[in-house]
Parts: sequence; structure tokens; C-alpha cells
Amino acid sequence: MFMQGRLPGFLSFKSAIDLVRIGRDHDGGYLISQIDIDNSDLLIGLGINDDWSFEEHFVAKKDVEVFAYDGSISQKHFFNQFIKSLTRIDNPKLALHSFFTLLRYRKFFSKKKVCHIEKYIGLNSNNQDYCTLSYILDSTKHENIFLKIDVEGSEYRFLDTLIFNQSRISGVVLELHDCDIHLETIKTFIKDFELKLVHIHANNYSPVRLDDQLPLVLELTFSKYCKLADETYLPHRFDMPNNRNESEIYLAIED
Repeated sequence: MFMQGRLPGFLSFKSAIDLVRIGRDHDGGYLISQIDIDNSDLLIGLGINDDWSFEEHFVAKKDVEVFAYDGSISQKHFFNQFIKSLTRIDNPKLALHSFFTLLRYRKFFSKKKVCHIEKYIGLNSNNQDYCTLSYILDSTKHENIFLKIDVEGSEYRFLDTLIFNQSRISGVVLELHDCDIHLETIKTFIKDFELKLVHIHANNYSPVRLDDQLPLVLELTFSKYCKLADETYLPHRFDMPNNRNESEIYLAIED
């Protein structure tokens, strides 16, 4: 069984010929162009939570610096989660999971080229827990930057920054939330962003709107360097449902 989703025509695209899956199976993995990885000199991950498999897999393919931004987590946060889990004698697996999450965090983010910055992205504020994407990009001289963006709705705060800096961007994987109330914003962004849209996947943790079968959360991949296929592969053979316990959302695109 599967769910049917439908996309407006402005999201039509041709697939990249060299899509690879980066990150873990199901939620946390994305399809991006291999040649964009090869041409990148920096990876910026916006939003990591307890899953940095995308960043780990990316640097295994191309040894670049990684700046990962997320104000909701830290080594202290994962340590406290582990201590709390020890009280759950009814769920010993929780303690094991928390312990190994802490170890994985320490192992990856202690690497020389990998840095976790404990800030939320998008809001221009005096609060030191926040910073803008403009600030991040202005702080580096790299000219082939790959961005992974999953910031739970804050992405709409800096779509214009992506457009302004598009000449410095080698590729983007962008998770768009609440698509039903942001369709016009998304349409404008697609029109003005010069990187090629080369893949779309619907996140099945979120529902599909009954009125027009629009998925509420979409994962979009953009590429600067890839060659395009003559077709649109939906679903792609590397696609997986984010929620492995629910049906995949099969997408059709309006003419």
C-alpha cells in the first residue's frame, strides 16, 4: 500500500543522473548529486538533533570541513539524557540508546574538521542562542558550500539569503515544512534560485492535504554541477519512507 501525493506544476524537474543516498536509511537520509559532493569544500548542516548520519556519510565521501548548527543539543544535553534514562528500569534499551548517542556525538564532533555550533538558525535577534544564515556565510570564504537544511519551519526566514549567495553554493538539500501555507513563497524561491531542482521526496511523518493531495513536508534537492537525466524518477530507487512503519507517499506532478 502507498499514499498518493500531488505536486503543483512549478515543482516539475528532471532527475540528476548521479543521485546517491547520503545519511542513514529512512529518516535522516537524503538523495544528492555525487558531483556536488566532489566539488564541495565545506558542508554546513542546519539542524541535526540526534542524527548526524548525513554529515558523517558526506565527509566519508569528501574530506571537507563541517559546521553543524543546532541550539537544541550539546554534549551536556546527551549526557543528561543518558542519566535520566538510567531511572527507566522498565526500558533498559533507552539507556543503551542514550549512551551510544552520547558516544557517537563525542566521536564525530571531536574530529579536527568538524564543529558543532550551539545556535538556532534563521532569526535575527539579540539572543545569543540565535544567528542568521547571512552571518554564517559571511564568516567563511569557501566558494563551494553544500547545505543541508532541516530547521522545522525556520527555513522560510532565509530563503532570500540562499538566493543572494547562490553563486557560492554547490548543492542544497532543503526540507520544507507546512507547504500548504507557504506555496507562493516556495514558488517564488524556485523561480529565483538558479541551482537545478533535481529531486523531491515527501516526508511521510507529515500528512497529505485531502483537498489536492499536497504533502505538507517536502525534501528538495538542488544541484549546481550535475547532469540531468531525460526523465523524472519518482520515486527514485534510493528513496525510502521516512517513517518505516507507514506507507511511502508516491508523487505525481501536475502538468
